[in-house]
Amino acid sequence: MLRKSFFVLVMVLFVWSGVVLSAPRTGGTFVIAYEGNPISFNPDWKTDDMGAGIYPNIFSKLITLDVNYNVIPDLAESWDVSKDGKVYTFHLRKGVKWHDGIPFTSADVKWTFDKIISAKGSAYNNLEKVKEITCPDDYTVVMKLKEPYAPFLGFLAWYGTYVMPKHLYAGTDWGTNPHNQNPVGTGPFKFVEWVKGDHVTLKRNDNYWAGKPYLDKVVYKIIPDSNTAMQAFLNGEADYDENRPGLPLIPVLQKTPGVRVIIIPSPSRYYISFNLRKGRKTSVLLVRQAIELAIDRNEIVKKVLKNFGKAATGFYTPAIPWACAPDVKLPAMNVEKANELLDKAGYKKDAKGIRFNLDLLYFQESDWADMAAVVKENLAKVGIKVNLGEYEIATWIDKVVKAHNFDFALLDGFQGPDPDNLRLRVGTHGTLQFMGYSNSEVDEALDKGSQIADIQKRKPYYYKVERLLARDLPILPLAEVVYVHIFKNYVHGLPIEEPGKVGTGNYYLVWLSK
Repeated sequence: MLRKSFFVLVMVLFVWSGVVLSAPRTGGTFVIAYEGNPISFNPDWKTDDMGAGIYPNIFSKLITLDVNYNVIPDLAESWDVSKDGKVYTFHLRKGVKWHDGIPFTSADVKWTFDKIISAKGSAYNNLEKVKEITCPDDYTVVMKLKEPYAPFLGFLAWYGTYVMPKHLYAGTDWGTNPHNQNPVGTGPFKFVEWVKGDHVTLKRNDNYWAGKPYLDKVVYKIIPDSNTAMQAFLNGEADYDENRPGLPLIPVLQKTPGVRVIIIPSPSRYYISFNLRKGRKTSVLLVRQAIELAIDRNEIVKKVLKNFGKAATGFYTPAIPWACAPDVKLPAMNVEKANELLDKAGYKKDAKGIRFNLDLLYFQESDWADMAAVVKENLAKVGIKVNLGEYEIATWIDKVVKAHNFDFALLDGFQGPDPDNLRLRVGTHGTLQFMGYSNSEVDEALDKGSQIADIQKRKPYYYKVERLLARDLPILPLAEVVYVHIFKNYVHGLPIEEPGKVGTGNYYLVWLSK
């Protein structure tokens, strides 16, 4: 009788959102409503946020980040750092194979990072301190730095650092290599097909080094429109909606039977980037200061984010509090003062109350469009007419990052796991610094702050950077991003539920109880 009562109690404890949990089940296809097409399947070539959500299931990194931004092992099972902070030795897993059956070795690691550096891949800025990479044997990689670099491990685990197969890429143009459309990795799933604009299909890698994944397949169903994606999710056509719906829907989804919603803070921020190049109105500091005063950040949080997130108050993410300068604060909205600054700059209103036009470019999604609409409405009050330009990410990159054909642009992005990330966005040679901004004091402070391991001693350098950004205004922080995960209650083992075990976006522990 006691045994039966205990069994009943255990079953009750495992009833979760109407689903009785048992041991993980093998099999099934995990369908993800996904926002857009990747640029390619070369994971290190260039900034590719649409590819970034797929890469973790095809490729592996040397080390990676879990959901809490902790550095955890991936292809390297352990590592050592020299006392002077200039030599990093990585000990690789043995027996790992590429999806085509070729053994993975240290030569793949060396080729990958040498190539990122020489070809200036998306992680190039984070690897500038690397002096030499050597391989004492097939399972050891030694990276020697030119100088100590405290953020090195965090950035090595972050973006654009997937290990690529030397045997398929060496001696070729990595930007046009045919495997950019037919990738071969060491990750938990193998590439099957990409039907552009429709789906990307992956199948289980039975020889994955961390263990056989539970799922048979992962399908990224490409649905650019968030409302259409949500309808597909609710209709049972997708198990996970990575194409975040309009935020007003979140309270409804939280009450929808069979649906789980998990919201977590992040070190990502919404912000405006100004084009500072000669001839642009936004190259005038008084104009940027006026825009700073005219935009209502609280309205953005209320109307666009539906209070999921907070208005930005400073020039670095509060998610990494030790690096936030307490004395650097964004000013409150002040339309009267904004008008005074524009008058002072010599831009008078015409008979229709318009001073000049500006082109605002943003991504193709409802939240971005809503945010742009608030900015347009706010700036109309000070006589600035905003022309809105909505684009898919690839076109946005062509116009903003490559051609610099914009006045100001909306953007968000991960600013951790270390404040040295600011280098990418505001450093003179940062890969995400497309504003034309260059300040030697900012560069120097970032350099000095990165060479010190002690956080307390690093603080003053990042505080200085934030004060300079507040003065120069190459960017204007708007709001803090929250990550919203929406999935069916029969989906288990997502990375957000497995901290410390798996890197973000890696679905090898995902299983379906339906």
